[in-house]
Amino acid sequence: MTRLKGAAEALARAYDLALLDLDGVVYLLHEPIPEAAATLAALPGLDCEPVFVTNNASRSPETVAESLRGMDIPAQADQVLTSAQVVASGILERIGKGGKVLVTGSDALRAAVAEAGLVPVDDPKAAGAVAFGYTPQTTWRSLADTTIAVRGGAYWAAANLDATLPTPDGPLPGMGALVGAVSVALGHGPHFVAGKPEQPIYRLAMARKPGARAIMVGDRPDSDIAGANRAGLDSLLVFTGVVSPRSALRLPPEERPTHLGWSLAALTEPHPELDWNDAVDRIECGGWTAALDGAEIRLSGSGDELDAWRALCELSWAAADMTGYDPARAPVAVGEAAEKLLA
Repeated sequence: MTRLKGAAEALARAYDLALLDLDGVVYLLHEPIPEAAATLAALPGLDCEPVFVTNNASRSPETVAESLRGMDIPAQADQVLTSAQVVASGILERIGKGGKVLVTGSDALRAAVAEAGLVPVDDPKAAGAVAFGYTPQTTWRSLADTTIAVRGGAYWAAANLDATLPTPDGPLPGMGALVGAVSVALGHGPHFVAGKPEQPIYRLAMARKPGARAIMVGDRPDSDIAGANRAGLDSLLVFTGVVSPRSALRLPPEERPTHLGWSLAALTEPHPELDWNDAVDRIECGGWTAALDGAEIRLSGSGDELDAWRALCELSWAAADMTGYDPARAPVAVGEAAEKLLA
């Protein structure tokens, strides 16, 4: 019944591909995560290839790779998969080479469409499809033209449905907000969505190495992890982005990962096995024990703090599913080490 998996040696050795989200995993608001460069440099020696998977359709693979290298993170353009490439692939499959596409978005999205053998056009009434991506320059006219094209029968492919964008000023309206505006006018949403948690971006990433064992590394349970679960992939949830260990206790089944890590560096580390007792009300990990006592989970022991959170998450998830335990209830500390961790 264990959800979280162990790894006797470096986690990446169990996989051939590591699908890596960018913001919150490799960097945070364009500042590199401290462990990212060393971790990415170590992956080839662990026989695990990285694929940088991003919902952002506004930058080309070349631009993304160049930006990463500027952070001392080893990356090549052919290791990057953007939602713009996935949009172009989805449209190509639908209308074929030479099909006319209205591009609402960045130059990178237009280039991806052209590179797929499709023909970008500006007349919405001539378009057989719409490639819809975010750009700060999107205008009312852009949204209106998209609406006209789709109402006229064009196939509507959107880069993602991310409601917000992370910025230094806090979350601001993202791709999903723009899609919502057009959806209101049309009465329906896109025919195709490229980005996480939808499946097209996972399928195209896996096509980079058919038959590979892959792990998705992300900081967003509702996007990175949920999409991996739908795709049948293992996943590593890292705490360098939007989620904390405490909030991970409350994750619903579809958003639970198979591994936890403080950062991307968890790919280069072993992960302990979790040990349930026969009554399935107590779990041990490292030097920690999490026990279900009526309506409470009690934490005792000491050791690596992440092992404590592994035990707490595993027990909280199982208890919520099996006994109706309220995962929003704070765990109870037993002992000085647990009190310090849960303070």
